[in-house]
Amino acid sequence: YKLMLSDLARQQSNNDLALAALADSAIETRDPRLAAQATRLAVIANQFATAIQMALLWQELSPDDVDAYQTLGNLLVVENQPEQAVVYYSKALSLAGEDGRSKLLKQISSTLIRYGSQKQALTLIEQLATEYPDSADVALAHASVASKLKEYEIANSAIDRTLALNPDSEDAAVFKFSLLVLQSKNADAEQFANNYLKKHPKSIVLRTVLARYYLESNKLDEAEKEYLIIHRQDETSVIAPMALALIRMDNKEYTDAAMYLEKVLALQSNNDLARVYLGDIATLQKRLDDAIQWYRSVTDTEQLFTARLRLVDVIKQRDGVDAALRELEAMHPESPHQQVDMILLKNELLIEGGRDAEALELVNNALIDNPDNIDLLYARAMIAARREDVAGLEKDLLRVLEIQPGHVQSLNAYGFTLADLTDRYKEAYSLISAAHKQKPDDPFILDSMGWIEYKRGNYTEAEKYLRRALAKRNDPEIAYHLTEVLLAAGKTREANKVWSKAMKDFPGDEKLKMISGKINK
Repeated sequence: YKLMLSDLARQQSNNDLALAALADSAIETRDPRLAAQATRLAVIANQFATAIQMALLWQELSPDDVDAYQTLGNLLVVENQPEQAVVYYSKALSLAGEDGRSKLLKQISSTLIRYGSQKQALTLIEQLATEYPDSADVALAHASVASKLKEYEIANSAIDRTLALNPDSEDAAVFKFSLLVLQSKNADAEQFANNYLKKHPKSIVLRTVLARYYLESNKLDEAEKEYLIIHRQDETSVIAPMALALIRMDNKEYTDAAMYLEKVLALQSNNDLARVYLGDIATLQKRLDDAIQWYRSVTDTEQLFTARLRLVDVIKQRDGVDAALRELEAMHPESPHQQVDMILLKNELLIEGGRDAEALELVNNALIDNPDNIDLLYARAMIAARREDVAGLEKDLLRVLEIQPGHVQSLNAYGFTLADLTDRYKEAYSLISAAHKQKPDDPFILDSMGWIEYKRGNYTEAEKYLRRALAKRNDPEIAYHLTEVLLAAGKTREANKVWSKAMKDFPGDEKLKMISGKINK
């Protein structure tokens, strides 16, 4: 009757009555299963005193049940009784044995950090480590807790003890590598990983971690070497071929990149990220029909919007702006963020089609609902720049910089516009310099630095900046600026050389055509 009452009360969300009936049943029957159920229900009902009472009964009735001791320890930690918790945690560890100890320690560590104070967590795990001085798993848990609490000296000592107890432990090796990276000891981390892999060449987990570290550190040659080994060791994993594809794409080795992406699809046919990248490669190789086919084949929700936006760009290249606009109009945003992205793309297409007035109306309307959207404000500022409306540009970019001080694109665009359309060179130089400090290798900012130096009459400095910018990005406007600077400096032959190459690469550019008369003179 009491069990039936408890079930009915739970169905009615009356946890207090359900718990009372279940707890009475557990005490009366002394059934460990009911004690366990009562413990869990008491936790759900936030009645921790009752939960501890039921957990004690559960442990008494099931003296060899690891879960009972662990649960009791957890409850005591939550109720700020850490010293008593250690007793039950220790018993749980002894019952778990070598096989289950590692997983149990991770759970205990997580509970200690989440519910106890940092000092308590470290103290308790150190007590457990003292009880098991020869356990590599306990030493690893000690290192883990110390690391999470940023007690790196303790963590270093504990992980070294782990590896001394179990030199072949891949988990410990991965942890030590990650710990060294966390402390910015990158050279030591690399040396440790490579030494470990020499002794354990089939340690695929550490090798994968090392490869990802190289990739994120932009050490692409080293990353490629490790991923090639991983790919040979495990040809069923998509991680290595996907990474190798990205590395080859970065190196502009598009045929090889496509080969690896095809391998990804052979292993994982629903991997639409690979399809997006294959579309990107086809676009870069000017195989526009293939690119369209790849982008249209994407169905995964996470990749679908990205694929559709890139599809619009490819259709613009193949069929023109109007066709791209029609494709864009057929899309339906699923979030405010996607809607803004579509507005921004439509704005770019309208401007490219010479329909500036429509673009301005589009962005103005979008800003009614999103008055402080940085991307929309910046887009309207760029329309103002095209119209040589300095006041309009200033208004929007100052608002952007108020919302997000140091917004690098706004600093650069603001400074460049002042340099190009006004004589406010001091302000322009200050703004562009602030952007340059944030992104010293950005080709557009280098272009702006060159242009403001040209306006200030510093032709030598201007030429240095613009040559760096053009080397990083072959762009018609950068080439135009460099040609103007070289002509002003009297370097006609070099100006002709830069201009001729740019005209060959960008035959339709209007600014380059405008200075043909100066070149021919």
